[in-house]
Amino acid sequence: QDYTLTGAKLVNVDSMQEKHIPKNCNEGLFGWSTVARNTRNIVLTSSEFDALAIATTTKLAAVCLPRGASSLALEVLPQLEQFSTITLWFPGDVRSWEAAKQFAHKLNVKRCYYIRPSEATPQAFPAAVKGLDLGRVVKQAQPMSHKSIITFRKLRNDVLSEIIHAEQVAGVQWQRFPKLNKYLKGHRRGELTVFTGPTGSGKTTFLCEYSLDLYMQGVRTLWGSFEIRNVRLAKTMLRQYAMKSFENAIEEFDDWADMFEMLPVYFMDFHGEQSIKNVAETMA
Repeated sequence: QDYTLTGAKLVNVDSMQEKHIPKNCNEGLFGWSTVARNTRNIVLTSSEFDALAIATTTKLAAVCLPRGASSLALEVLPQLEQFSTITLWFPGDVRSWEAAKQFAHKLNVKRCYYIRPSEATPQAFPAAVKGLDLGRVVKQAQPMSHKSIITFRKLRNDVLSEIIHAEQVAGVQWQRFPKLNKYLKGHRRGELTVFTGPTGSGKTTFLCEYSLDLYMQGVRTLWGSFEIRNVRLAKTMLRQYAMKSFENAIEEFDDWADMFEMLPVYFMDFHGEQSIKNVAETMA
């Protein structure tokens, strides 16, 4: 197979800070060039180190998602169609576990398996350092699919996770609006919050700040605006993110735009009246 180098990611092994070259290059499956065309089983990780650990200590194919566990890029879905089994080996925190379950539904849950890191069986790279047999760990992966009636055995890991990660389960705490934490207890999955007010009262401006607070902390955010154009929303949020207006500093636009582009914020490409079915399918 022929490949062309389009970018690189530099990772500091001490601080684990990442740097993309060029700045906005974060696409492609790391390790894909090592996967044979007739491969039918693969392990997905959120870390290049994990993928390298699996690939170098076992005969298994392993790749790292371009954006880690923060999102499953649509561009990689066609590449993953050839596999009959996909094992997800992500970090053990609540956010990564929720991401794994969402990814499994997009990839066809019936062919997806998971490995939930624990103290005894950490992520792939730390497990390799401990001398664990990564191939055996992958063989013990559990299926993601479930039936309508489940047992406590199926819930056991989720219960343990909520106990261990009580602060995360309580919700993502706002940093820009600390008083909201007192009343809403943080941004929590499965809850709906409604903000109302007359025209011109600042609802859109506030919600831009509200969402900016969350996706700067890594919370994936999807905007669905059916009246206000996405360009206007994006411009408002970029200004809030940079805390400056670019009319008199246009030379700084590209640097700030590159950083903003890396944040997990997305926009529905709808405008005007839409059917509930179309909106629900997009959100799913």
